[in-house]
Amino acid sequence: MKRLMFVAVVALVVVSGVSAAVVAQEERQYLDGKLRFGDDITVPSGQTVEGDLYAFGGRVDIDGLVTGDVIAFAGDVTVAGEIGGDLIVGSGIMNVSGTVGGDVRVGAGQATIGGEVGEDVLAGVGQLDVTGDVGGDLIFGAGLTSVAGRVAGDLLGQTGSYSLTGTVVGTADVTIRETADVDPPNPFVRGLSRFASLLLIGFLMLWKGRPLFERTIAAIDQKPGPSALWGIGLLLGLVIVPLLATLVGVLLALLFGWLGLGLIVGLLVVVMVLTWVLVGVVGFVIIAVLAPLTAGTWLAGRVLPTMAAYFAMAAGIAVLVVVGFVPVLDVLVGLAVTIWGGGAWLSVLRSGSRPAEVAIAP
Repeated sequence: MKRLMFVAVVALVVVSGVSAAVVAQEERQYLDGKLRFGDDITVPSGQTVEGDLYAFGGRVDIDGLVTGDVIAFAGDVTVAGEIGGDLIVGSGIMNVSGTVGGDVRVGAGQATIGGEVGEDVLAGVGQLDVTGDVGGDLIFGAGLTSVAGRVAGDLLGQTGSYSLTGTVVGTADVTIRETADVDPPNPFVRGLSRFASLLLIGFLMLWKGRPLFERTIAAIDQKPGPSALWGIGLLLGLVIVPLLATLVGVLLALLFGWLGLGLIVGLLVVVMVLTWVLVGVVGFVIIAVLAPLTAGTWLAGRVLPTMAAYFAMAAGIAVLVVVGFVPVLDVLVGLAVTIWGGGAWLSVLRSGSRPAEVAIAP
């Protein structure tokens, strides 16, 4: 228990320090320089970092020597110096003109390997340029690929465009994806499909969950302000929650890894993934289904209060689908629908309150 309390305290200190570093926008170092945050993170030429380096920032430059592994997540990662172990990168642009003794694993918009990599390269990128030496295998999935250097092992990948002017000592197996001309979907068919699917779900809700549905519509009438605040909170939460889960998960994973609790690190990764999935599913259900059903039925009920519930729902959905074909207006209306329709659901589900039900004709 004391060990877990110690871990929790240290995690809180690290998170607090990270927040301060982000606000200050200057490099901050923790764990004797092993963990670094900031706009610009640099290992200058002539400096040696013993062991591993974890860098999170706007730009990461490795001009000196890192004897262990480097894990970097940044907008721009440049390695002009030397890394004794592996290089793991998530970035917009990665450029390796120096030396990496181990593997390179990269996910980036653009990756250039002009230096020397001792072992394998695994890349999932938009554009890959290899002009240096790869000591092991080159495995990639890319939009554009150019190999003008030397690959000592095998080459395996999928790409949309491929150019080989260098040397591959092993076998080369590259699949070039051909872009077929696909006719854009018919807007009328797409709109009709959306109308039919929403109408089916809405009818099921009226059949099986009419009291809750009516209370949600009533929340828009009786509590428009709180509903709007909950809707805005929903939109912010769909962005902030995954980011916070990722940040806290990475920090705690580093901390538990440093403490030798490898099993907990694996569990943290699972929790992060489940959080992303859960937020995505909840967001989709509320924004794409519940919000338009609620807002559409509410709108039709206000215009034609004597219309039967099923017809009111059908009319409201039809209006929203038609509005979806109008540029700009579709975005504005969709935002309003999400804020008030989605916010009404969150308001009712959170409080469990029972506002006076809006009369919907049977």
